[in-house]
Amino acid sequence: MNRNIKIILNKFWKNRNIKQRSFLFIVIIPTLLATLYFSLIASDRYVSTAKFAIKGNESPQLDLLGGMAGLPSQSTASDGYILQDFIMSYSILSAIKTYINIEPLFNREEADILSRLGDNSTQEKQEQYWRKMVTSSFDPTSGITSLTVRTFNPNDSKILADAVINASEQLINTLSERSRHDDLSFAEKEVKLAELRVKKARQAMNLFRQKHQDLDPTQTAVAKMTLIGQLEAQLATAKAELTAKTGFMKSDASPIKALKRQIDALEIQIVAEKSSISNNSMAVNQFSDADNGLSSVFADYEPLLIERTFAEKAYTSVLASLEAARIEAAKKHRYLATFVAPTVPDEALEPYRIKSIFTVFLATFVAWGIGLLGLGAIRDHAGWV
Repeated sequence: MNRNIKIILNKFWKNRNIKQRSFLFIVIIPTLLATLYFSLIASDRYVSTAKFAIKGNESPQLDLLGGMAGLPSQSTASDGYILQDFIMSYSILSAIKTYINIEPLFNREEADILSRLGDNSTQEKQEQYWRKMVTSSFDPTSGITSLTVRTFNPNDSKILADAVINASEQLINTLSERSRHDDLSFAEKEVKLAELRVKKARQAMNLFRQKHQDLDPTQTAVAKMTLIGQLEAQLATAKAELTAKTGFMKSDASPIKALKRQIDALEIQIVAEKSSISNNSMAVNQFSDADNGLSSVFADYEPLLIERTFAEKAYTSVLASLEAARIEAAKKHRYLATFVAPTVPDEALEPYRIKSIFTVFLATFVAWGIGLLGLGAIRDHAGWV
């Protein structure tokens, strides 16, 4: 018996050169182990697939470059990538765990020990295992997300795929609702700021009117200019009449004196009225107070008028923006449209046993060949024989 063993060892090991021994260790043995595992040990995996897309009823934005390239809108593509990252993260596990216990699904008795999740696994290990059993891909051209779920039981694959779709739909609804809420909140905040600005402008205007006892300095100025015009017309009439009467009356005549007094009164009144408008401190102060002149009043009134007018226009504008935001928010509704629903698989599609064995053989053979080439290059460079 020992002699036969020695003969076998000599035939398969001692009589082999280094290349043959390395080929045995690097290629043959891993391939035999892979063949043993995938042929006798590896458990069947049942695959359930689904396809869905994010749809919305909002008005599409004009994008010439995207339209020529056949690409979806930026918001849809962004949501697609967000959804893909969500499916491949631990967050979806946390969402699913609220109504499905994940560990029993991936620790079934029919699963081999190398394929199981294991008990008391950490979050990091669960996420890594999840990425092996659940895969998702997003096509930015069509906007379609493809989902593939693998478990060790046909019903589990269907249940888990439905859970992933439900969690994804909840995420899209949350994002859509948050987007609408943010748009409306911003518009409502702008309206409140505009209301406060209008209120302050009107309060300042009321304080000004109470201080100066004048509802509208503009109308007051118009009235004063009209009065000045009337006084100047009366003055011109009085001067003309004085000129006419001095031609045939003496200067000390009663009518002449009366006209002169009337002219003096008119001139003083005109100067006083002009002083009240121009706020000229050199004017006749017994008729006008320099601190209360219309020019000083207008210096305070015009900024208040401009601020109130602008605030009211801005308030009208933000009210229109709020209404537009409400209409747009009503349109901005996205939902998950599943057009290929997950089904209960009839047979196990994975693992791909022959393909996996061949992959192991090809990978080890390539690694062995690269190792030989590298070793030969090192020997040539070092001058080894």
